[in-house]
Order: sequence, then C-alpha cells, then structure tokens
Amino acid sequence: MKRVSCFIAFVALVAVSCSSQKKEDESENVEVAKASFVSERNIVDTIHLKRRDFNRQVITNGKLRAVAKSILAFPVSGTLQDIVVKNGQYVSKGGVIARLDPTPATNKLAQSRQSMERSELSFMNELIGYGYGRDTSKIPPEIVKVVRLKSGYNDALYSLKQAEEELAKTELKAPFAGKVANISAKPYESVSGVFCTLIDDSRFEVMFSLLESEVSFIKVGNTVQVALYSDAETLYKGVITQINPIVDEKGQIAVTAEIVNSSGKLIEGMNVKVIAESLLKNKLVVPKSAVVMRDNFDVLFRIDKERNRSMWTYVKVEMSNSQYHAVVPNNEKNAELNEGDIIIVSGNLNLAEGSNVEIKNR
Repeated sequence: MKRVSCFIAFVALVAVSCSSQKKEDESENVEVAKASFVSERNIVDTIHLKRRDFNRQVITNGKLRAVAKSILAFPVSGTLQDIVVKNGQYVSKGGVIARLDPTPATNKLAQSRQSMERSELSFMNELIGYGYGRDTSKIPPEIVKVVRLKSGYNDALYSLKQAEEELAKTELKAPFAGKVANISAKPYESVSGVFCTLIDDSRFEVMFSLLESEVSFIKVGNTVQVALYSDAETLYKGVITQINPIVDEKGQIAVTAEIVNSSGKLIEGMNVKVIAESLLKNKLVVPKSAVVMRDNFDVLFRIDKERNRSMWTYVKVEMSNSQYHAVVPNNEKNAELNEGDIIIVSGNLNLAEGSNVEIKNR
C-alpha cells in the first residue's frame, strides 16, 4: 500500500513539473512574438508639413458650346446643284459650301442688263432733248435727276443690282472659318430655309451650374479644368467669363467658361467634367493618401523623430481637391499639428500609435 501511494505521488510530481515547464515555454513564445512585433519596421514615405496655397476645387458636369456658331440658309430658294463640302469638313472664311442652279438668276441678270442698255439710250436721248450732250458733269443736277426718272434709268440700275445680288446668293459661303454640320439635303432637291450649321471649333464655351453655396468662392477670371469622359487624363484649361446672377428653381447658378480646343477632340454639344478652381492662401496641405480613417475619424500619422515611431494625430479635413486635403488639427481630440512636422504619406494603412517606422525617402 505504501508503494502504491509513493508511485501516485511520484506521477503527480512529474505532471506538475511538466505543466510548469509548458507554461514557461508558452510565456517565452509570447514574449518573443511581442519582441518581434515591436522590432518590425514599417517602410513609409513622408513629407514635411508646410503652409501653402491650396487650389480649392468643385467638380461638376458641363456641356460644350462653340463660341462661334451659325445656322446657314440660302437667301433665295431654288434647286440644289452642288454640295462642295461634307459634314465635318473644314471650310475657310468666304469658302463656298453649296450652290443652287444659277440658270434662273443668270437669265434674270441678262434681262436686267438689256433693260439697263435701253434705259441708258433713252437717258442720252432725253439729254439731247434738253440741249445737252453726254458729259453730265456740266448739266445742272436738277436736270439730270428729272432725265434719269423719265428715262427709267434709276429703275433699270436698281433691277440690275438686284439681279447681280440674286446670282451671288445662289452660292452659300462661310461667314467665318469652321466645320460644317447638319447637311441633310441632296443635289437636285428643292432647297429653302436652313441648309447647314457652321461651327468654329477652335474655341468653346463650357456651360455648367453650381449650387449657391459653391458659387460663392468663384469669380470671373478664375481658372477651370475640363476633361472628356472618354479621356479623363487630358485636361483643358480655361477661364470663367460669365456668372449668371440668377438662381434657378433647382437652387443653381449658371456659369460660363471659355477653353481652347488644343487637341481638336472637342465637339459641339459634348458632355464634359468641369473642375472649377479657387486659390486659398496659407493652408496646411497634405496628399490625400496621408489621411486615413480610424474609429470613424480622420487621422494622419506624424513621426516622432527621436524614436522613429508613428504618432496618431486626429485631424479635420477643411476641403479637398483631386489630389490634396487642406487639414487642421482636431481640437475636440486635443490634437496637435504644426508646420514642419514629418507626415507619413504612404505605408500608413496598417499603422498604429507607436509603430516602428523606417523612412524610405530619407
């Protein structure tokens, strides 16, 4: 019996010893893991925080409208003889776009010339009847006026000029250089009214609307940037030329800017993205990547230069543009942010307060 008791005591002692050793091993493993975590290096990019001008932006949609655009029509009706240009083609100022059959106008001009010749002959005969010759410079103006009326000279001269103008109107010419659009008629069709549209696509107006709260920070002369939805990388710079002083039923104000079609890709009526800009002075500006969310608050990380550790800093974003935030310290969280602070701008997604960091761009 004593032997059994001794055996049981021995087994219990061994079990306790093993359990104690296991706990010690586990404790050592935890400490090693902690040490490994603390010594981990987070590679980051940084900037030195500075006060500078901030380009405030409001992004909205707009529509392009050519600065010079004209709906063209033949001044006279007739049969379309020839279309010189096609839709989308460029025509110089004064260039012919299309022609009507000139036969009726040509016949009328020939008749007017004959009438003019007859009236000139009658005019000369009337002068002879008054005792004067061909040299009208020596004839009293009152006599010349009477003779011109009696001979029908004035009427014939007016008819001749009218016939010449009607012949000229059979050609539709461009009042300015541009591209032709909306030609739908075909040769030998009867034409009257609108024939085509002429667009100078070298410059465009951008029509867009801003809310009352947004329009307060822009003014005539401010810059805008315009991008096509099909080519968001290419930006066209322009200037605000008009701000309509009326708020519509949607609470919006119409704004007009002007841009140059430097690429030739802009088209009348095209929908575009508009970035209206206004310069604000003396702001703490950081890249958007510097600000992350923690516990539903905006946070950025500064670097403790002595310990190379991250410092969690609550901020408020005053305003944003496509690339940057203007920030201020969150006073409700007793945050501190000063010009000259080293701000982490990348590698900050998984950082915590006191994380070890290594500056990549040092």
